[in-house]
Amino acid sequence: MKLTEKIYCYPWRGRGNNCNTYVYAGEKVILIDPGHIRNELRENCLETLQKGLQRDGFTIDMFDLILCTHGHADHCEAAVAIKEKKDINVAMHQGEEKHMVELARFFDRMTGSNTVLPEIDIYLQEGELELGTEKKDIIQVIHTPGHSPGSVCFYFPGEQALITGDAVFSGSIGRTDFPDGSMEALGNSIRRLSRIEDVEWLLPGHMQIIQGRAAIDNNYRMITRIFF
Repeated sequence: MKLTEKIYCYPWRGRGNNCNTYVYAGEKVILIDPGHIRNELRENCLETLQKGLQRDGFTIDMFDLILCTHGHADHCEAAVAIKEKKDINVAMHQGEEKHMVELARFFDRMTGSNTVLPEIDIYLQEGELELGTEKKDIIQVIHTPGHSPGSVCFYFPGEQALITGDAVFSGSIGRTDFPDGSMEALGNSIRRLSRIEDVEWLLPGHMQIIQGRAAIDNNYRMITRIFF
């Protein structure tokens, strides 16, 4: 589903857990949060994503980079299967490297599953990420700990779009009761995000997107009133 000139959204509509996936189609074509391969209900999450991508003319071999907002399996597991088909780098904050392994073991003990996780090829840090050679794609990486220690959000100034991962949802926020979670840190992160002025699209990791500055501001105010 095309949202802006360069951003596409693939919302998860299954019964079990999985994240929304996004594509940035600039000079470089970037896949953001590819999600699960299969979720806890054995739904074919990656297969569903690929069908959506194909409807918009994207195939796996077209992607130049995978960006992950954080290392929870419902956001990054499919990167393992994608890397088996194409030599592609996965970029994530270094703070997720140890955390994502520990959390996967935590869930595997509870569910009896055997989660696969990607290796981090590129460590993200706060600041501008420049991709391309001519008309460079500028992505602002914002470190937003709280849901997890290395959670990041991606702001695309040219598209007025903010991908928030599991920091901010429509009417809610990410969980902080997992290992390494912090409600205080998440509150600070959300306050930083709310101060980004030129945002017309708030694109969360779960639930529906929010369009329009007034609606986005109202969402921040409601979240602050309820949770902080």
